[in-house]
Amino acid sequence: MPPSDAGDSPGSGASSGHNIIPANQYMALTDSERRPGLWLRRFASASVVATFALIVLGGIVRVTGSGLGCGGEWPLCDGSLIPPLTKEDIIEYSHRLVASGIVGPLVAGTFLIALLRHSRERSVLIPSGISVVLLLAQAGLGGVTVLTELPGHIVAAHMALAQALLGCLILVAVASYNVRTLDQDSSPSETPPAQASVANMDDGRDGTASPPESRNRFPLLAGIAALATYVLILSGSYVTATPGALAACPQWPLCDGSLWPSGGLQAIHMLHRLVAAVVGLFLIYTFYRGYKVGMQRLADGGFTLMFLSFGGIIVFLTQVFIGAVAIWSNFPVAIRAYHIGLATAIWGIIVAVSLLSYARGSDNRVVLRRAYLVPETESPSAPKESD
Repeated sequence: MPPSDAGDSPGSGASSGHNIIPANQYMALTDSERRPGLWLRRFASASVVATFALIVLGGIVRVTGSGLGCGGEWPLCDGSLIPPLTKEDIIEYSHRLVASGIVGPLVAGTFLIALLRHSRERSVLIPSGISVVLLLAQAGLGGVTVLTELPGHIVAAHMALAQALLGCLILVAVASYNVRTLDQDSSPSETPPAQASVANMDDGRDGTASPPESRNRFPLLAGIAALATYVLILSGSYVTATPGALAACPQWPLCDGSLWPSGGLQAIHMLHRLVAAVVGLFLIYTFYRGYKVGMQRLADGGFTLMFLSFGGIIVFLTQVFIGAVAIWSNFPVAIRAYHIGLATAIWGIIVAVSLLSYARGSDNRVVLRRAYLVPETESPSAPKESD
């Protein structure tokens, strides 16, 4: 209660045999109390950004034909740790350096922080551990891809595994905003101040429950949309990994004047477009619903959900335009690289939207303090009544 309220001054409870010790209405928390998962969030977020950059760089390797830039050797490049200064060698070796020198340490560091500081939080410990396994599998598959001279199915699997790694890291990043430290976990009988503040603000916000849609229907919708987006990315990767399929349909939106051509390569290409059309409409609807749910939850951390949903619509429409431009301009390297980057961005956004739809945000920056009622006989500073 605020100090200015009646009865909040020392000695005001003398008639009842107690003194009320006033306290400030708010107290500032330390970083560890206010943001117990700060380092976990930093590493997880950096891992997401670095992995996204790695996937885009891998797409550049593919569209520039630099996959064998190091002469089909792995982990060396043309028999040396330092590659020759040719464009293909530099592009391919840069991809390897980012993977081993940046993404690897960040993913490993995220797991170690989760293991040492948040081992009781399965929502971060399990996916961070899976991320390490996926990273090792991705590195091994990358070596196999080079040593086997880039067979299409292995290249597609390499892309699929990379997208799965990105989705897993996004899960860690989202979950890291609702974690506790081992110090907080060590005293389960006492609710930490920050956690108490979260509980008060979540449960007693306005005396009403969250809309059923935000708890049940939309998370399921977003999860299905994320799965559909993953399938869409796999179909695109299969098109680029199949020799001749990418350029089989030089027109857009039809292929040689037909919606469904009879040729094998053209059918593969048009199948990707059909999947993109169906999934795209579903994505736009999902992002629209996410925007509305975020608007309903603005007082409870819904701004991020609303922002990502709106951004997802913009990015997807841009992706459609870039895809059409790529076909109209005979698939230039830069446009194809943009196409891969935007596809990865859409995947990351829908995964984040799906995960955020399960979460309920709150502000734990301050904690309400209470005044304590202390018996006069136990209060050394209690004023004595005058005769």
